[in-house]
Amino acid sequence: MKKIILLLSALALAQMAQAKTIELPADTVLWRPSDLPGYQLTLQKCSTCHSAHYAEYQPPNTGVGYWNAQVLRMKNVFKAPITDEEVPAIVDYLNKTYGANRK
Repeated sequence: MKKIILLLSALALAQMAQAKTIELPADTVLWRPSDLPGYQLTLQKCSTCHSAHYAEYQPPNTGVGYWNAQVLRMKNVFKAPITDEEVPAIVDYLNKTYGANRK
C-alpha cells in the first residue's frame, strides 16, 4: 500500500513539475513615434513593464503634472529603471504625445 501511495505521489509531482507554455496575444498598441528624446527613452524604459496601452487609456486632458506623477510613480513605487535625469524627457514625450498638450 505504501508503494502505491509513493508511486501515485511521485506521478502527481512529476505532472505538476512539467513546464507550461503561455502564449501572449500580439501587442497591437505601440508607442506613438516622435522626434522627442523621451520617445526613445520610453521605448527602452517603459516597454520593459507595459505596452502603450497604459498611456493610450489615460484621460486626454492630462497635463505635465499628471505625467510627472505617473512617471515618478513608476520609478519610485514600481522600481522602473528610470534615472532622475531621464524623467523630464519621458514626461515631455508623454505630455506632448498623449496629454492635453499633444500635437
